[in-house]
Amino acid sequence: MIKRLLMPILLVGIIFAMTSMAFGQASTVTCGISAPLGSTPRATATGHTEPIAAFSGVLGAAGGGDLRVTCQNTSTTTAATPGTVVLTISLGVPITNTTAFPTAGAAIRVAATSGDLAGNVGISAVNNSAGTIVIGLGSGATFTPGPTFAANAAGSTTSSFDLLGVLVSTNGKTGAVTASLTASGGVNIGTVPANTAAGPTAQVIDAILPGILDPSVAASIPSVVSTTLTGGAAVLNSAGSPVGGKNNFTIKITENNIDTFRAATQFNGGLNGVFPTSASSSTQVVVQLSNIPPGLNISGCTAALTNANSSTAQSIGSPVLSQGNLTAASPILTVIFTAATDLTVADTLWISCANVSLGSATTPLPSTPITAQVTLAPTGTALCSLGVPSATGTSACTGLTTGNIPRYNQLLQPATPLPVVVFPPSQTTMLVTFASVGAGYNTGIAVANTSTDPYTPANGGAAPINGTITFNMYKIDGTSKVYTTTTGSPGQGLSTGGVLNSGSTYLVNLSDLLTAAAYPAPFNGYIFITTNFTNAHGAATVYLTSTGDAALSSPTLVLPAVSTAVPRPTIDIGAGLGQ
Repeated sequence: MIKRLLMPILLVGIIFAMTSMAFGQASTVTCGISAPLGSTPRATATGHTEPIAAFSGVLGAAGGGDLRVTCQNTSTTTAATPGTVVLTISLGVPITNTTAFPTAGAAIRVAATSGDLAGNVGISAVNNSAGTIVIGLGSGATFTPGPTFAANAAGSTTSSFDLLGVLVSTNGKTGAVTASLTASGGVNIGTVPANTAAGPTAQVIDAILPGILDPSVAASIPSVVSTTLTGGAAVLNSAGSPVGGKNNFTIKITENNIDTFRAATQFNGGLNGVFPTSASSSTQVVVQLSNIPPGLNISGCTAALTNANSSTAQSIGSPVLSQGNLTAASPILTVIFTAATDLTVADTLWISCANVSLGSATTPLPSTPITAQVTLAPTGTALCSLGVPSATGTSACTGLTTGNIPRYNQLLQPATPLPVVVFPPSQTTMLVTFASVGAGYNTGIAVANTSTDPYTPANGGAAPINGTITFNMYKIDGTSKVYTTTTGSPGQGLSTGGVLNSGSTYLVNLSDLLTAAAYPAPFNGYIFITTNFTNAHGAATVYLTSTGDAALSSPTLVLPAVSTAVPRPTIDIGAGLGQ
């Protein structure tokens, strides 16, 4: 009885062993993946169309690099027929083009099939969001039984095919990108003996880095860019006049990757690999300004490219601006590169606007500065959903306005916008060189708002402006106190809110200011007086409290404009009275 039960079990075991032996014979074929041109050294951390396996950024063919699958029958005596074989290449990042987009010659495609794989390879599917490509060995994508791999008597014969044109999104990624190869069917995945560069994985991008460093307002302008422009933000007073002649600014934008800035002919294999196919489909740099007062004029904007240390001007790249003027209604500049750039050194882009003027803007100008931020462009998303860009899309963007190659995720830099035009809140600064309160002395102070004059702005006169007054009082003992006029401030001449109207004069005793500021007498020292209006002038007189007679007329100097953009200059005792 036991023997009769054991016999069928024994037969099943023999059949299983024979099947295993047959499968073992098929698995003498080993396949691996490699990047024969080398991996792409760097990709942009906001890029949506970065080529893989493109050595030194030079693409092996239009639209992408070169990813190679190599297979070898390691048996020197027996041919191998692995049957239906499905290979899957996984990249771990979204794939952003297709087997038809952007063009047939630059899309994802199989090329250079050789050996027993000649004519026996086809792409079955591309899963854009998963970052996988499914390839059939046999009659292409139909997965009919695959080719027969001849016995390898020489011990080195291989068969291979290349995968070209793959573009990926590296937005928000860091580190490297690695392609991995898996298979279903009668092949092994591993290191190919005759080509040890081919194995289960291949690094296709070495590093993912920000495309540009945080932009800055240039502190100085290299002579190869301009001999007339000066560093720092433009500075306009509330009447719209440049302070210290500073009516220009320059933004400095330096590559973080040496090959971020590219002309269309350098991106994804040239014009055959960009979409739309246009010479303007270069890497773009967009400068976005905020807080431009309506009517204010920003003009004479130009772009220049230098090497990173600014020692020489680069004739290559030929950056071109979308417009030369900026307004509140049109606050964006776009730079394109119309000639090939240098992909071996980090370049610096200088965007200068040579003239900031009042134009038709209403005075007084606001105190909020005009700021700038920069992003790489064209901007968009990695994938689309039903043709619409979507953060959760699953298909490639192929529309004329959505499938741009190159394409970046918008990242405005720096995170805190750069002030490029500032409007100093203190429009006039005066210095009372000596003031005194105590021991029978007081100091009378007068501040006149002379922004109303007989000349009118049209004839070169001042624009009438109202504003408050701030007193910075410094005693000889090193202590200090600040007081700004407000409702209820002592003295005569102020209107509601402590404002001194244009054409009025504020009269006050220093002793009353000390009381309002809770700064006890006695006081001997100096006072800075700053006003939120232009064309202020003042006087200070130390007098005897017993008789009211003048004891000393203290010089009250009008200083040149003081702001963070224009350092305070040294003033001679008799200077500064020309305002």
